Amino acid sequence: MIDNHAIRILDTSAEIRKCLLQNKDISEEDLMKATKVNKNTLYTILYTMAGDPEICTDGEYPVLIEKGKLSYKEIEKFLSEKKTKNKGPRPSERLLYLYHHLHNALPDDGLSMKELKHLYSDLMERSGLEGKSDSTLKKMIERDLEELEQIGIIILRPSQGYKKYCLKEVFLPKLRPESAATVYVGMMLYQNTLLQDATSIAKEQLGKHLIMEKSVSPAIFSERIYVVGDTLAHPEQFGDCLSRLIQAILQTCRIKIDYEKINGEISARELEPLGLVSKRNVWYLIAEDVNKGEARTFRVDQISSISLRENINFKYPKGFSIRRHVGDSWGVFCDDDVQTVKLKFSPDVARRVLNLNYHHSQQLLERGEDGSVILQFEICGLRELQSWILQWGDMVEVLEPPFLRDRILEDALAVAEKYRD
Repeated sequence: MIDNHAIRILDTSAEIRKCLLQNKDISEEDLMKATKVNKNTLYTILYTMAGDPEICTDGEYPVLIEKGKLSYKEIEKFLSEKKTKNKGPRPSERLLYLYHHLHNALPDDGLSMKELKHLYSDLMERSGLEGKSDSTLKKMIERDLEELEQIGIIILRPSQGYKKYCLKEVFLPKLRPESAATVYVGMMLYQNTLLQDATSIAKEQLGKHLIMEKSVSPAIFSERIYVVGDTLAHPEQFGDCLSRLIQAILQTCRIKIDYEKINGEISARELEPLGLVSKRNVWYLIAEDVNKGEARTFRVDQISSISLRENINFKYPKGFSIRRHVGDSWGVFCDDDVQTVKLKFSPDVARRVLNLNYHHSQQLLERGEDGSVILQFEICGLRELQSWILQWGDMVEVLEPPFLRDRILEDALAVAEKYRD
């Protein structure tokens, strides 16, 4: 038979947690009035929340008592003093204790029977019932697990092929309101990019979380925070292209794409996708071209159509790593040899370039008396580097290699010729 009191106390636990999140540093008396519980029930419930970082931080709860903040040790002392008066925890209190510990163990895929016995033994000791045998504890735990399932909480068990006893819930990291606000701002970076659709639902849920916890309207973010950057003019045209590519990569299945070149020409390709690389909000697919037998790089926003060949799987190259594949490249292309590049930046931008790490091989070679700096890189993909250098205008000078210096000179003269007339 379902213990109706168990349902009520689980609901009370949720109400106490909500009250604490909405009213930081609430007095113990006000908390008991707001949730309509006595001190013994409150402390029992708070004891089970000790592993919740939003409720108990560094052994303290956001509850004010005469001595300051209520601590875990205070609760433990109170409950231990009550043990001589109690005949053990009520079934509803055991269920609450069990549920919270299973919930806190979600990141670890649950708790073993040995761990559950240890927790129950501790609970019994605090309640004045010491010396329970292993078999008694096991029967009590199994009975409580059944009770949880009767009130709609599904438990995954070792008897079902799982390693531990675990709640059938998806674990999501708990975020404090300030952390949620920071993540929300981070998601604003994906507006009008390939990740817009994928993050929109999560962004909406975070917005609701902020409204609930802080009474902050998400509209205030767009009013006071603005993200500037290169984005897609029509992100909706690409639909679920990125999600399909991720699916193909994880399933190691071939894909067929129509790829639009810079000149507008469309070519059909059959590919074995190896990985994805993002550079300044632009996504690139690294894939083996089935017909050419070599790894090629494709801009995802130039893929006009994609279909998965789910019936054709390929063997992922042994030892292949996207990180190593593009590791020495200035960007994403690896179509030339690794070169030593030395660049001299003027004093006007020296501080800026020293504050940023443009490549993992970056080294500071020299600081000039005038405030200039010389940086050295070991890189390939010099065509991409060439474009980046030109953006600095006369604030940077190529010292090595000589051929790159000549290329920059040619480009600079071509630009000057455009404006000469």
